[in-house]
Amino acid sequence: TPDLEQLEPSLEDVESINDFEPLFSEETPEVEKPVTTVQPVFNLAAYHQLFVGTERIRAPEIIFQPSLIGEEQAGIAETLQYILDRYSKDVQDLLVQNVFLTGGNMMYPGMKGRIEKELLEMRPFQSTFKVRLASNPVLDAWYGARDWALDHLDDDEVWITRKEYEEKGGEYLKEHCASNIYVPIRLPKQASRFSDTQAPGKGSGASGGSAGEQA
Repeated sequence: TPDLEQLEPSLEDVESINDFEPLFSEETPEVEKPVTTVQPVFNLAAYHQLFVGTERIRAPEIIFQPSLIGEEQAGIAETLQYILDRYSKDVQDLLVQNVFLTGGNMMYPGMKGRIEKELLEMRPFQSTFKVRLASNPVLDAWYGARDWALDHLDDDEVWITRKEYEEKGGEYLKEHCASNIYVPIRLPKQASRFSDTQAPGKGSGASGGSAGEQA
């Protein structure tokens, strides 16, 4: 048949290669050594899993675990614990009786229950607390700030003057009875700048350079 006639040249090539194979093996015996490489074991089932609907859970979870998006900062629960730890136990018992939730993020379903769960885990056994959700979480904070500002129009201690704004910028925080309290973060002590650059001996050249800069 025509098909067999087309295959005959290919078969002849294979036979000629087989004739040279023993000679090749004699010259390069290492080719016949078995390969003993260890192949890694992969769980192919893990690469065929589809996570459906997890985005709806992960989006609000960022508030509690900012590390999900690579942010190195505390979540709501850690911030609550940090604030409570700054007060005595008696004051803590008073503060947790009025945990007020406001802001647009509180519109997620189940936020109040999640905060209650976090407080239940961090508070002592059989202690009480109360969590309240704002009637309008998006605007309640603004309404409260507006009413407070209108009641303190003539109080110079709570307002930033134009001079202070131009001198210190918009991030300047002025503390008053209703403001946030500035709490400095204790950074770890760093080694002296000159500890790693000290020369074996203090020569006159180094001191002369310092004297020249001071002059």
